[in-house]
Amino acid sequence: MRKLRVLIGSAGADFCDVRKTALEHWGWEVIEACDGKQACAMLMAGHVDLCILDWELPKMSGLAACQWIRSVELKTRPYIVLMTEKNRPEQIQAAYLAGANDFLAQPFNLEDLHFLVSTFAQKVSQKDVQSRELTHIDPLELYRRDLTAVKACSRL
Repeated sequence: MRKLRVLIGSAGADFCDVRKTALEHWGWEVIEACDGKQACAMLMAGHVDLCILDWELPKMSGLAACQWIRSVELKTRPYIVLMTEKNRPEQIQAAYLAGANDFLAQPFNLEDLHFLVSTFAQKVSQKDVQSRELTHIDPLELYRRDLTAVKACSRL
């Protein structure tokens, strides 16, 4: 499994340190942003698999950063987790409408974070394996598979 690159956007140094230490301990590469604009700049500059953004970030909120991420063309589309102390249904809905893939309410425990990130890493790993398998398949076989899929869809 390849090493995932995780961006943490957090205004609180203590929370960021705990998350960073845990994620690095679990084997992921972690980069940090202290505000929403810096997080967006880091996303434009390089490959990021997963963004964990606090809702309350200086200069640009995590919610606004999430909306921005989904509106621009990036090399890779990161999986976005918004974290907030606001565990109300309207905030959860706003997070998903902004393009977040998941939501964690604070205070959170590290087991929840580990489960969420591990599940995502497993999906990325499976996608990488499928991608490698497809590069070894004869182009005619790929074409045949596409035609079979189109036929199956047309029957629905």
